[in-house]
Amino acid sequence: MSNSFHNIFDKHAIRWRTSVTRFARAIWFGQDDEKENERYDESAIYFSREYQHELEKYYAEKGMKVWRGTLSGYVYEWLKQQDALKHTLKVIAEEKKNKLIESEIEKLKETKNPQAMIDKLYEAKKGETVYKVFSFKDNLKDLSAQYGEENAFNLGTGINERIIQHFSDRYFWRTQKDKRVRNTHQQLNGKCFLFSDPPITITKYGKEHKGNPGTDWGCRCFAEIAPEREKVLLNYTVYEK
Repeated sequence: MSNSFHNIFDKHAIRWRTSVTRFARAIWFGQDDEKENERYDESAIYFSREYQHELEKYYAEKGMKVWRGTLSGYVYEWLKQQDALKHTLKVIAEEKKNKLIESEIEKLKETKNPQAMIDKLYEAKKGETVYKVFSFKDNLKDLSAQYGEENAFNLGTGINERIIQHFSDRYFWRTQKDKRVRNTHQQLNGKCFLFSDPPITITKYGKEHKGNPGTDWGCRCFAEIAPEREKVLLNYTVYEK
């Protein structure tokens, strides 16, 4: 197999991450007009189709043929989530701008002649040109890129799980094998579980999560099909070290 789930994600996820970041930038610059909204929606549809097709091709090469209609409902739900993400980004951008302005005003109150700068800040806010005062790169770029990547991976793991469950009731837990993988998920890597009995992870602070790969916040892990004869771990719990 020349491709892997890792490679498919690396190839496609950057596209959606870029699209989300581009839209967030348009919001920050006050340019989220009808054209930008249409561009975002078209990008979401194109990305979902390409990603779905690539994963279907990947499993077809393994002899796991899945009809596209089986996944259409899930993809539709994902597209609805991306529409909601547009509004989330707008709210976040507005909140960040307000907090930045309030912070700057407090600083300026301590200067000898703050009125001119205060007027400038209020004028920028009123004219929706806060980007002239505060940088998009410093305030929204990284967060929007993170949202884009997480949503891209959520689509991939969702499709992946639905395909696998057509052929097996169990899976191997796989991580992205990089420094971002949390300690508890490193401990799960390579172990076999039932979809119906996923492992439990508990952080140092006692926060508990029970779920399959990709269901925890920011998780980029994924399931890899396991043969039905593979022994599974039941009622399995790991603690953060």
